Amino acid sequence: MTTDRYVGLIRDPDQPQRATAVELFYDLVFVFMLARLAEALIHDLHPLGAYEALILLLATWWVWSYTNLATDTLDSSRPAVQLLVIAIMFGSLVMSTAVPDAFDGRGPLFASAYVGIHLGRSLVLAVILRRHRLRNRPLRGLFWFGMSGALWFAGAFSPGGERVLLWTLALALDYLGPMLRWPTPWLGRSPAWEWNLAGEHLAERYRQFIIIALGETIVITARTFRSSDYGSQRVAAFVTAFATTVLLWWIYFYRTREKLGNAITGSADPGRETKWAGYAHLVMVAGVVLTTVADELIIKHPYGPMQESWIAVIIGGPVLFLLGRTLLGHEVFVHVAHPWVVGTCVLVAMAPGMLFLPPVAVSAVVVAVLFAIVLADALSTRERRSGTVPGVAARRRTGWRRAGWRRTGWRRVRKGPFLYRKR
Repeated sequence: MTTDRYVGLIRDPDQPQRATAVELFYDLVFVFMLARLAEALIHDLHPLGAYEALILLLATWWVWSYTNLATDTLDSSRPAVQLLVIAIMFGSLVMSTAVPDAFDGRGPLFASAYVGIHLGRSLVLAVILRRHRLRNRPLRGLFWFGMSGALWFAGAFSPGGERVLLWTLALALDYLGPMLRWPTPWLGRSPAWEWNLAGEHLAERYRQFIIIALGETIVITARTFRSSDYGSQRVAAFVTAFATTVLLWWIYFYRTREKLGNAITGSADPGRETKWAGYAHLVMVAGVVLTTVADELIIKHPYGPMQESWIAVIIGGPVLFLLGRTLLGHEVFVHVAHPWVVGTCVLVAMAPGMLFLPPVAVSAVVVAVLFAIVLADALSTRERRSGTVPGVAARRRTGWRRAGWRRTGWRRVRKGPFLYRKR
């Protein structure tokens, strides 16, 4: 490989960090994937079924997230990288077809697609980066995904209970790798500089996935409403379902001053910020999946007898979304809006009393709480901009010692158990 061609395959940090058409094309698979997850959960709505859906969601997110890191390193406008993304897209589509029956007869198909995507992507990256300073990064991936792959295949050919246990261990191994910085024989741990990523690109990709997840909710809502009669009860349920999706979108996108890309690139440890941003978005996506299930339930049974599992998805979806948004604010932006915390507590506290209301009424109450959160957040942001209340920096200066922080500038540096801001 010539030097010019080699340099052309690596993303240039000085160029605009925008997602390319092939990445948006790749995301289309996950519209179907999330819909299949919601379908599997709604037909198996009990604790074990919810846990199985969580396992599948974690696997789905890990495929998307690691592919996103690959396109953050490689220039996805290059034909070779586009072919890699399309190959992963095909594997992801195979995974999606096996989702509803992954814990029944299609476990081997799901495991083969999942492990094949990770090992194949790592192998291609190892070839592409073999003369680059990042060459050890995919080699660590081959080692770790090889270990977890053995558990995935062992679980695929095991009965139901053992499959759940083995796939849980496999996912724990997959998610443990980044926390430990992928310690690998002869290579050691991954240094922090290997994860000096294109923050703007990652931020845009996270935003796009949230849009995809919310878009899938819109699709399911419209499809469920179309398949039922247009009575006043279902119209009311349809309106509340749509309003819930709009309010979740508003909660995520309203704070336009929070620049995720700047927070990642401006950090002294971009790998840490990337990791926490990924976990926060995963929690939000889980909340959107539960909201999708809730929307289908309330449209089909607006005045049906309330069940505890229905309460869990109707209220649990927005609660998970708010928790993910709070985690993103706390770990990446070092700021948590009080309405998010208060609203989460209100939703959790009112859950037991909702058993006495019909599903559409519970959904309407959730919409009212989410609207109050949006309104309070908007008013507090407007007051800060007008200078009528102390700004974030002023509040931090007065409570720095109590929060375990020290104001020294704009960058964040880890020192011991605390994070410090350093210019």
